[in-house]
Amino acid sequence: MTLSTRQLRELVSRRSRGARGIRRPDSGTRRAASGIRRPSGPAKTGVAVAALVIVAVLVAAARGSSGGGNPATRAVSVVAGPVQTVELQGVPGQVTILGRVTSRVTLTGELHSSGAGTVVASQRDNGRVLRLYYRCAAATSCTESLLLVVPWRTAIVLRQPAGHVVMSGLAGPLRITASNVDISATGLRSPSMTASITSGHLSAAFAKAPGRVGIMLLSSQATLRLPASVRYAVRSQVTSGYVQVGLPQASRSAHLITVRIVSGELSLLPNAAAQSR
Repeated sequence: MTLSTRQLRELVSRRSRGARGIRRPDSGTRRAASGIRRPSGPAKTGVAVAALVIVAVLVAAARGSSGGGNPATRAVSVVAGPVQTVELQGVPGQVTILGRVTSRVTLTGELHSSGAGTVVASQRDNGRVLRLYYRCAAATSCTESLLLVVPWRTAIVLRQPAGHVVMSGLAGPLRITASNVDISATGLRSPSMTASITSGHLSAAFAKAPGRVGIMLLSSQATLRLPASVRYAVRSQVTSGYVQVGLPQASRSAHLITVRIVSGELSLLPNAAAQSR
């Protein structure tokens, strides 16, 4: 059989392709075989732009409604049923704690933070203890202005790093750990109070004689006013400073006041308002 020149060229071409093996699929075939289509150049650009927009929105949200480096404000609102104890750990600022005839615990107010920082908050209620913790985020400063209202017999545990604290009408056990702070408490009927104060001032007036009081002062001053209708057993350990006792005393009294002063002054004085009731 005689082949034409054109037929010979086609035969050589087919043999050459056969020698090279199976032809590789083009880019479109590869994408179909993988089951995932890779976006073309313009689509990648669109995804990148969308990601930048999302990040920008998140950063703006973190900075707060005031934007930029201005302080951001966060509202606080907590409502809980009656519990035995409320633990509050705050940030520097103003705290008011009131004991009232109520069946609920409410915490309201505002938290202020600098720049893009936020105040980290958490609350846990196991049925007996309500824990409210607030702290400044890393590398930021923050302050608070809070009002805590509790059933009057609720126990209070307060940890306050700085600021001003006002308490009134509490009748549950009271425990305070604070520094760089000014604390004023009135109308207390708490059966016990423990206070550890560093570089601060404490003024507490009891309407009813407590069973146990423990005071620790470091570079601080404190004044306690208590009913003089009962006698108190006062035990003190003073490194630098003094304790002034203007109350009736009895070494075996059931009303015990324990004092530890590293440096500071404590005055134990009669509460004339309590005596007049």
